[in-house]
Amino acid sequence: MQWTNTKDWVNVDLDRETEHQAALVTRDFLLQVKSALQSVKPEQARSFLSVPFSQFEKSHLKFLLAAIGTGEVRAVAGDSRAEETGIHGLWRVQQGGIDRFEVTRVPSFVLQTLSTGDFPDALPELPQGAFAAPAILQELRKAQAELDPSALRSVPPYTIELTRQPLTPEDLDYLQAALGVGNLQIGIAGFADASIESTAVRGIWRSKIFNKAGKALFDAYVVVTLPEEVPNDEDELHDGVKQCDDILAWIEADLNEGRL
Repeated sequence: MQWTNTKDWVNVDLDRETEHQAALVTRDFLLQVKSALQSVKPEQARSFLSVPFSQFEKSHLKFLLAAIGTGEVRAVAGDSRAEETGIHGLWRVQQGGIDRFEVTRVPSFVLQTLSTGDFPDALPELPQGAFAAPAILQELRKAQAELDPSALRSVPPYTIELTRQPLTPEDLDYLQAALGVGNLQIGIAGFADASIESTAVRGIWRSKIFNKAGKALFDAYVVVTLPEEVPNDEDELHDGVKQCDDILAWIEADLNEGRL
């Protein structure tokens, strides 16, 4: 899947009639999205609107994608991908090679891909040079045992910042071998770029933050059912409605004044 952002306006080269029809299609779609966002229940993790890309003509879709822009959160699990658009609560999702728009707090495949593994009873033999990892694993085990299983509850995760620990390379390798690797990868773009990857153990994630030069600013294991950066909270859903209104306002203005 190739993601679209506002820079793609330069690629929206449509004749006047096609552009006019694309604006009407985009307006009607955004009215659907706004209505769906207003019906989202913050405590529910399900789809409130699903619209396949195949419903749109390609030229209209190009205009629509440029109009809604891109957000900050992306999630990948196998051949399933999701990216939040510039409207909070509206996601682009691709599964099985099929693209769709979805209004939801979090795409369903994300929840379906959460790791379910238990904390290992038998740990690998501690290699020479590793000494701090067992204590970190004990902390993670305790935090995981106390974890609230509610996937969408926004609570600060239990965090062990590795850069503040006296760790050797052997310790880091040992932690990764003990916890394994999960299937879900989450990327967050902003002033800095975040990468959050699931381990094979339920509720334990590896979280890293990098500056734009690629230097690691933060590296930690966090214990949370689903990182709070992923699901849209109630305030973001309200923002999504306002974002729809903003785009609708300029489309309506340009339609009324003959610019579209």
